[in-house]
Amino acid sequence: MNADTVKVGKKRNLQTAKKIAGQSGLWMAAAAILFLLIVFVKPYHNVIDAIPSPEYESVRLFYIWVLRLGIVFLAVLAGILWIYGKKPGWLFPATVICLGLFYMMILPPFSAPDEPRHFVSAYRLSNQIMGKQAVADEAFLSSASDKEKEYIARGGNVLVREQDGREEPYASVGRDSYALMFRELFTKEAGSGTTVRFEAPVNTTPVVYLPQALGISFARVLHLGYIPLIYMGRLFNLLAFAGMAWLAVRIMPFKKEMFMAVSLLPMTLHLAASLSYDTSLIGLSLLFFAWCFYLAYEKKQIGIRDTVVLGLLLVLLEPCKIVYLPLAGICLLIPASKFGEKKRYWISVAAVIGVMALAIFLINNVVLSAWIQDTENIISWEGGSAGYTIQDILKEPYQAFLIYYETLVTQLDYYQATMLGGYLGNLDPNLTVPYFCLYLLWGILIVSSVRRVGDHTPFKPGQKVWIAVLTLLSLCLVLTPCFWAGLQRASPILRESRGGISCRFFR
Repeated sequence: MNADTVKVGKKRNLQTAKKIAGQSGLWMAAAAILFLLIVFVKPYHNVIDAIPSPEYESVRLFYIWVLRLGIVFLAVLAGILWIYGKKPGWLFPATVICLGLFYMMILPPFSAPDEPRHFVSAYRLSNQIMGKQAVADEAFLSSASDKEKEYIARGGNVLVREQDGREEPYASVGRDSYALMFRELFTKEAGSGTTVRFEAPVNTTPVVYLPQALGISFARVLHLGYIPLIYMGRLFNLLAFAGMAWLAVRIMPFKKEMFMAVSLLPMTLHLAASLSYDTSLIGLSLLFFAWCFYLAYEKKQIGIRDTVVLGLLLVLLEPCKIVYLPLAGICLLIPASKFGEKKRYWISVAAVIGVMALAIFLINNVVLSAWIQDTENIISWEGGSAGYTIQDILKEPYQAFLIYYETLVTQLDYYQATMLGGYLGNLDPNLTVPYFCLYLLWGILIVSSVRRVGDHTPFKPGQKVWIAVLTLLSLCLVLTPCFWAGLQRASPILRESRGGISCRFFR
């Protein structure tokens, strides 16, 4: 056998391997369609048959079309993977948007956690963008109704169009929510009066509400009705997340598939297809990690512009969720040698830390002062119950440790389920993802993170330990506002003196 024959044989084998690889997406999608047909279609048809007709005929048709479109989406996805043979660059953001639209329609407005509060927060920013009065003032209060005065006294002071002040839609997912959505999905603006909603806005950095506010503003310019206005805010939020996730995957020098997997988790898409500010926080987190790893392991020389981008991402990310502050330590993975000289490195470190600390203080000074002070901290949204301060933890460190421990022991299964999307629709226990599906999701995340043949893993052992320490510190801060969950069994001393801390303290 001569050398030419060997080369031809190798070339033919390579072409066959590429052909098989190009068809893998087709077979996976075919298996997913078969899985849906066997496991979900029959139970869903039973649910559809149980919907009263003709009163809720539109809801029946909606469920049927969701099943059909889901199968069509998988078939189109399989065809794209088969035709191209490899994933085109636009496929990932397109998949995020398509799946997000499914979540947006299946989970109606205000069914995401705290979505009504995020709605009024984005509406307030929309007022400011459009140059309108954002919140009620003394002039409005003088002519307000008793109901509006009650709302304002409780913190609900955001001015909205009169038709946008309704208490509908409801936080729970049900037939009435769908019926309202179908009935008013294409309505136009009616009336010109203003009122206030009863929800109090979230006081945090306005950047996390910018996409939603732009969508709401766009709907108001088009004179759309109440329901389409909510959906326009949701759509802009979804598009912004898809853009941030796509950019993060582009920047990330390795393990891009893990970022893709995290972006496509049920809970991630549920939030991305809502008005929640967690959408921006997840997108900014992906961008921050991708940028840090890019500077640490791919960029040859770091300039002022790179440092400015890093500082800007931290300024946008950290003030809204200070429990993730330890993760900013990922920046220290960037070698000092890439800055050219030690002086530039330390100036950059000081500048980033200083700007980030200033932003956190300016936006969270009220929360931080309440957390640090030695006087009793009252949490209004928990019925006036007493919260905790750092002084309490320092006085009873062992009891505080027990609370951390009990919280993990009693709530870990709930945390891991809700993190992936075990409970959707405002964490409704009736809207659950089967546990075997959660195991599949965990398997996908683990597979996407495992080192494969040919993969380059730039992390040194010390860097891995540092990342683990940062993760642990962040976990402790996340658990800190959840003392209340494990308090009943862990700490009779602190329980008697304080009564429990709210899980929403850092909200």
